[in-house]
Amino acid sequence: MRRIILCVFTIIFTNFFSQSKRDNDYKKLIDSALILKANDTYRFYNKELEREEKADNWKIYLHNFKKKINNIYIIDENHLPVNLENVKTDIPLKTIDIENPKNRSVIKKGLDAWKIIPILSENELKINIIAFKVTYKHKLLQFSNGGGSTIIFQYSCEEKKWKLIKEKHKGI
Repeated sequence: MRRIILCVFTIIFTNFFSQSKRDNDYKKLIDSALILKANDTYRFYNKELEREEKADNWKIYLHNFKKKINNIYIIDENHLPVNLENVKTDIPLKTIDIENPKNRSVIKKGLDAWKIIPILSENELKINIIAFKVTYKHKLLQFSNGGGSTIIFQYSCEEKKWKLIKEKHKGI
């Protein structure tokens, strides 16, 4: 009887810890994709700052761009907040529950959101980060697409680790 109980506990704990490692790898890859996207956005912003434009509309563009990159909210594919505890980037990323009625006043003004959509297929994890402008009008959430990024990781069975295969950023 003791052996059976010991075997059952061993199987349960082994399964629990192996699942935990998989979940941790999955979360780390999503965090890495967010960091890549945020750092690419910050690099683009710095390139724009280096341009020799003096026109008033250019100054307005830079002011709006700075405001935009300092107010980016991250949501998952179900519009839920994302844990950003381990995401360290050059731009501040925030999270929000856009379906919570308490956040309607923030959303009515319009906010920039990145929606994370991970797709796991065999040994490849494709993470789409879609840039949206989210507003709340007539009791409905409205999404306007503004481009996004696709980051692809592939698992190497020989090395037993994930590798970055492709990173593509695009905008409208």
